[in-house]
Amino acid sequence: MMFDSLNLSKLEVLRPILPLPLWQKVAALAATFLLLVAAYIYFGWMPMQDEIARVQRNVETQQRILARNLRLAKDLPRKKKEYAKLKKQLHVALSMLPKKSQIPDLLEGVTRAGTDSGLEFSVFEPLPEARKQIYAEVPVNFAVTGTYRQLLSFLKRVGELPRIVDVMDLNLKGNGSQLEVKGRAVTYRFVEPKKKPRQRRGRR
Repeated sequence: MMFDSLNLSKLEVLRPILPLPLWQKVAALAATFLLLVAAYIYFGWMPMQDEIARVQRNVETQQRILARNLRLAKDLPRKKKEYAKLKKQLHVALSMLPKKSQIPDLLEGVTRAGTDSGLEFSVFEPLPEARKQIYAEVPVNFAVTGTYRQLLSFLKRVGELPRIVDVMDLNLKGNGSQLEVKGRAVTYRFVEPKKKPRQRRGRR
C-alpha cells in the first residue's frame, strides 16, 4: 500500500503534462533536466571549482614557503659560520677601540710617540667628541716641529699603538732642516647603546 501511495504521488506531479502531445512532454522533460543541470552547475559545481582553485593556490603558496625554508635550512650551517666569523671580527675591532676612561692614557701615548721620535709639541688641543651611530670620534689638533725623519718615526709609532689612532690633515712647512707640522689625530671609542628604562609595574 505504501508503494502504491508513492506511485500515485509521482503520478499526481506528472498529471499536468499527461494530456500534452508527446513532443511537448519531451520538451518539458528536457527543460526540467536542463534546469536541474544548470542549478547543479551554479550551486554545486562552480562553488566547488572555486574552492578547489583556492585550495590549489594555498597549496602552491605553502609549497613556495616550504621550498624557501628548506633553502634557508640548507644554508644555515654556512650562515652560522659567517656569523661566528663576523662576531669574532667585531670583538677584535671593539678591542681596538678605547673606552672613555682610556682616552686620556691614549692621548698621552700619542704625545709620548711624538716626543720619543724627537718632535717638539707646541699645540696639543683635544676637541669635542663627534658622535656617530655606534662610535664616537675623539679628535685632537696638534702642531709639532722636527725633521722629516722624526715625523715618519712619529707616524710609525702612532700606527703601532694598541688602539686605533688616525693622523690626518697634515700641513707641512719647511724651515731649513726643520719642519713645522700641523695636523689632527683622531681616535674612536665604542658607544654602548642606551638601555631602555624598565617600566615599573603598577600596583594592583
